[in-house]
Amino acid sequence: MESRINIVVTSITRSTIRTHGRAVRWLLIASLVTVLASCSGNGEIDGPVLTSPRFLLFGGGGTDADVGGILVFDENTRCLFLEHEEIENVRYPVIWPAGASWRADPPAVKLQGQLIEPGMTVLGGGGYHQHELIKEFAGTTVADAARACAGPTGEIAFFNIGSNVKVVAD
Repeated sequence: MESRINIVVTSITRSTIRTHGRAVRWLLIASLVTVLASCSGNGEIDGPVLTSPRFLLFGGGGTDADVGGILVFDENTRCLFLEHEEIENVRYPVIWPAGASWRADPPAVKLQGQLIEPGMTVLGGGGYHQHELIKEFAGTTVADAARACAGPTGEIAFFNIGSNVKVVAD
């Protein structure tokens, strides 16, 4: 019985495609594009933690540079930064991989099973980008929040989507 149903459904589908081929194909393509576009999503904000989306529908979503520094939480601006280790007062707002969250007391970023507290040094793959590129990677809301924290260069530290961010021993 089940194989007869499969044959009938397959026959109906093939018959429908033969009869209405071009229209059915375009309808299927339009439906697929709509579904995929709605899945790409934007990054999220959890307190001062800014994250990338879980995946990007289009584009590579990353670069080959190392992103790292000492985690700094500025209580006045409520911004998280990665501070350059060799050059004092050079710091960048940071966008973490999806899944990162904020622990308020004591302050820490929760990511990939680890707690990253201010003063710890982290390293992962990514790049340093301007607001416009961050908008493409993480969406307008996250990019605007990062820009509000950015320094004079406007650069924002961005960990690649899915980057394995590690705490590095001092």
